[in-house]
Amino acid sequence: MIFSGRSDNRAFVITLRDSSLTASTDERLVIACDRGGRLYSVYRDGATFRRGLDGRILQKWRGDESRQRRWLTQPEADDLLDAASESFRWLRDSVNSPHCAWAQSPDADERAALLPTLERAAAFDSAAARADAEAFARVYRPIGILPPDQYLTLVLQATEGCSFHTCTFCDLYHHPYRVKPVEEFRQHIADVRNYLGDSITLRQRSIFLGAANALAAPMPRLVPLFESMGQAFGASAQNVCAFVDGFTGARKSADDYRVLAGLGLRRVYIGLESGHDPLLRFVSKPATGADVIETVRATKSAGVSVAVIAMIGLGGDRFAEGHVADTAATLNAMPLGAGDLIYFSTFLEQPDTPYPALAARHTVRPLSAAELAAQRDAIRGRLTFGDSRPQISIYDIREFVY
Repeated sequence: MIFSGRSDNRAFVITLRDSSLTASTDERLVIACDRGGRLYSVYRDGATFRRGLDGRILQKWRGDESRQRRWLTQPEADDLLDAASESFRWLRDSVNSPHCAWAQSPDADERAALLPTLERAAAFDSAAARADAEAFARVYRPIGILPPDQYLTLVLQATEGCSFHTCTFCDLYHHPYRVKPVEEFRQHIADVRNYLGDSITLRQRSIFLGAANALAAPMPRLVPLFESMGQAFGASAQNVCAFVDGFTGARKSADDYRVLAGLGLRRVYIGLESGHDPLLRFVSKPATGADVIETVRATKSAGVSVAVIAMIGLGGDRFAEGHVADTAATLNAMPLGAGDLIYFSTFLEQPDTPYPALAARHTVRPLSAAELAAQRDAIRGRLTFGDSRPQISIYDIREFVY
């Protein structure tokens, strides 16, 4: 439903969907909230702001030569939230005003659908947003990362932490790996539904089963977790995605993945990072290129699609040649096709990980921006898929907001 009008000499357009409400005023401001009234996007003065459920707000804009981004400070976030709340209050009052000049006016039923979301959005100021972020933290462990196509998914945390804490370049997971007992997971599902309320409609196109490596859980424990999602969400639980690593993923058979596919598993995301085994050993990644190939073959034969993540710049100049050649060869050996994804993710050195000291000890020079672009193009240029090609996209972890 789209409604437009003018009030107090300001034009506005409101679009109400099943999952969200978007409004623009005088083409200078675009604000969006979910049906629970939680602000999640603002466009203003050439910049886009994305609020995560954890309360953080990422600002993105186009600089002179590249895309720029930064996290707002708390005072800046409060100002943005209060300004958005004020805009939603003005929209609510305009919809209710007998003096509003409508180009397209809502009828009684449409007004009844529109006003509750506007009321909630108007009440979602900085104080409400801080309380909301605190409620989120009571329901979820920190969500380390999601693939770009899953940023608006419904995350359910069947596990915590990562099943192997060995990768020297990763600082995303800080809790020991643990698989939740089924009763605890069911309570988590209930808590998530209670927390999100009507906001859940924005995030129900798929379920992402977290955390880092939920599919590493043994089948006798994993199957009841999938069944719990099916009992709670019905048809929505028939589009489940999850990370899996090549090391543990290769330990599951094609029959295991068929069972999970029957319970709703539709796509797995595999961090190949590199097909160059010496580089994988260098960064203590507990898998080989062959392990990932085997995992892809097993999942694909079960009818589950795959997204493979290759890291650009990992290992710097020391491993660059082998990384390009072996990563391309490994990707070419996978039965990838239409419906699958290859993500190129630029390596970002994290200061609180072992990697910087490891790289310095072995005189590894990080690649320049031009070398990173050349490495990505070199890998892509060696891919030899036929007409049924996987989609190839960029995965920038700096833009992750949930």
